[in-house]
Amino acid sequence: MDNNQNNQNLGSAENLLEKLVDATLETIESMAFMEIQKSEASTPYDEHLVRLRVEILINKPFPGEFRLVLPVGLAVQFTQNMYNLEEDEINESLMKDVLGEIVNIISGRLMADLIPEDEIFELGLPLIGPDVFVQTEASSLSVEFEADGIPFWIILFGEGFQESA
Repeated sequence: MDNNQNNQNLGSAENLLEKLVDATLETIESMAFMEIQKSEASTPYDEHLVRLRVEILINKPFPGEFRLVLPVGLAVQFTQNMYNLEEDEINESLMKDVLGEIVNIISGRLMADLIPEDEIFELGLPLIGPDVFVQTEASSLSVEFEADGIPFWIILFGEGFQESA
């Protein structure tokens, strides 16, 4: 790979990261009314922390997956803030609705920013469940964020993200 092509790929990765961070910050801050930031740290995986995984498949224009991984306590906070409820008023169904909507909006904004205006994208339905650590060789980009000092992650799977940035 020559330097010009390498710089173009680097620019694409930076462009993708910038668009992902912008979509995440704006969506969560406006929906969950919490200030978040991209973390400069890298929190080690804690197998004892109970986390949720919210994922949505990208069907068009390329195959991929958008995933949000967060501690259950942070999911409860997002839900409380969106609906102005007390913690004891939160149920699993309401929390899943909130997380599905957050992932749907962030992934939709990201896709709209990545592809040309005349192209369409197609997303699957959000799937929500417990997170389990799995080692993978798949092409991915993981970004750690913080909300009130609590880490959460957005992970993109699929080579199409890099190519479209």
